[in-house]
Parts: sequence; C-alpha cells; structure tokens
Amino acid sequence: MPHRELLRDTLREVLYGPGGLRGLFSEPGQGLLHAAHAFTAAQARAPHSGQPSVAARVMALRHALQLTAATLSDPHALLSDPTDPHTWAPANDAAWRAELVALAGAGQALYDALYRPLDTAGLREAQGAVVHAAREAAVLRFILDTLPTG
Repeated sequence: MPHRELLRDTLREVLYGPGGLRGLFSEPGQGLLHAAHAFTAAQARAPHSGQPSVAARVMALRHALQLTAATLSDPHALLSDPTDPHTWAPANDAAWRAELVALAGAGQALYDALYRPLDTAGLREAQGAVVHAAREAAVLRFILDTLPTG
C-alpha cells in the first residue's frame, strides 16, 4: 500500500474511528471528532489537571492540521488564523461549534492534501500531523473519562 494511501486510511480512523471492530488507535465511534464533540463549551473552557483546556488543545491541533495541509501544497504557506490557542476560550456554544467545524475542515484539508504527490519530507510531515492528531484524540478521550459525572 503506498504511503499516502496508508496515511489517508490512518487519518480517517483518527478522525472518525475505525470502520471495523477495532482500529490501531480506537474503537468504533471513538475518533477525534466524536471525542471533541462530546464536550460542552463550558467543559472545553475549563483547564483540566493543570493542563491546557480542551478548547486550547482543539485549536492548537486545528492549527497544526491546517498548517500541515497548507505546507504540503506550498512549502512557504503561513497559518492564516492568528488566534493564540492558549488564550482562546469559546465564549458560548456557537463559538465552540464553529471551532469543531473548523477542526473537521482542517482534517479534511489534510486528507485532501494526501492526494498530492509528496516527497519524503512531505510524507514525514504528514505522518507527524496524523500521529499528533491520534495523540490528541487519546488525550480528549482520557479527559472525557475523568470528568465528573452530572
């Protein structure tokens, strides 16, 4: 299987969960987008155990995915969103939903970029972004599991 096809399959699993019974990174319904959508805006704003808030994590990941997708097309691309993830917090549910839509769009942009011819450096950069997304999906699932019920 060519590298790009394997990366696309892996990215799809990271974003949406595996198509089968179990994947490399998660079980069905446990992808990054599912985990991120499980948080309310209030939960996303709150810091967790001295770590950055979920909102900060999601925006930082979105920036990473967007920048990777852009640089795979143009090595001189710059991030178009100047918002600092570590100081941003969704003011309301609509702002949080907009960030989640932007995260899904960034994942799709990287997926689309993996159809371009990529050199070794591009494949390495794309693989790093996919692994970063997989790690953040696991962190979000962990945070969800440790939130107080109710």
